[in-house]
Amino acid sequence: MTPHDLRHTAASLPIAAGANVKAVRRMLGHASAAMTLDIYGGLFGDDLDGVADALDDLVPQTCHIGPAEVSS
Repeated sequence: MTPHDLRHTAASLPIAAGANVKAVRRMLGHASAAMTLDIYGGLFGDDLDGVADALDDLVPQTCHIGPAEVSS
């Protein structure tokens, strides 16, 4: 095991636990969040499904218009 392996583990564990990139940046001492993302970006999951679910929760269900309700 090398020091690089330990640093990678120190980054990957908080990312897996849901830490945001700015917290990981501070922990690793990177100059910017962009640097953290350049190096470890592949470890951050694709959060698009979570964003879509959160937006769905914000919009009242009564706002949805089905095809039968649309007039021509």
